[in-house]
Amino acid sequence: MYNDPTIIIIIILAVLAGGLVKGTLGFGMPMVALPIIAFIIPPTTAMILLCAPIFLTNFLQIKFRQGVSSYRFLPMFLSLIIGLIIGARLILEIDVNTITQIIAVSIIFAALVNCFGIKIKNINKNHENTITSLIGFGSGILGGLSTFYGPPMLAYLVAIDLPKEKFVRTVSTMYFIGSFPLYGSLIYYGFATKEDLIFSLILIIPAFIAQQVGTKIRDKFNQKQFRICILITLIILGFSLLVKTL
Repeated sequence: MYNDPTIIIIIILAVLAGGLVKGTLGFGMPMVALPIIAFIIPPTTAMILLCAPIFLTNFLQIKFRQGVSSYRFLPMFLSLIIGLIIGARLILEIDVNTITQIIAVSIIFAALVNCFGIKIKNINKNHENTITSLIGFGSGILGGLSTFYGPPMLAYLVAIDLPKEKFVRTVSTMYFIGSFPLYGSLIYYGFATKEDLIFSLILIIPAFIAQQVGTKIRDKFNQKQFRICILITLIILGFSLLVKTL
């Protein structure tokens, strides 16, 4: 595989496209890059190749130097980890296509609801902790089975209408934390070779460059435009997942 220049070029272009979307919207690296790469190589290998770029791009957007702005979504992140671990164990026992279809329909429904301007305001803190914990756990279960664990949580974060930069930092933290159990399980179960991991590290370069360009594009969006872009992307993701399973 790594001796074929065409395959290498396609992978690099896919990562560039994923990095651009990631920088612009705060999410979307695997959504854009994974389907393209999986078209020419096995999906599990494609996932491993995106491991390092996903870690890097999310780490940079968390902006640790600015400090932790809030522990508001900590319950959701912790329950996500638990869900991912359990989901990864269940993947051999449940029909993945069925789970993926459920995810796709949920994404489309949530995005369409948000398109009509439905927002969640003034939610009680205790109630929100319970709600986000359930969302995080459910997302983890589905993510462990299908690798797509972000959309249910993205839909909630859009509904509460977080400010643009806080949304990006929160989503990046979510993906960064979730990547450890997700990619750790893939490596543990033997889906990664030494060559895959080395090439994944190399792909950090195009991912970083494209992300910086995307960040400059995001700075030109106002809050309303940013929200619309996120919702459109979620709808595209939902239909893509649905078509993939048919």
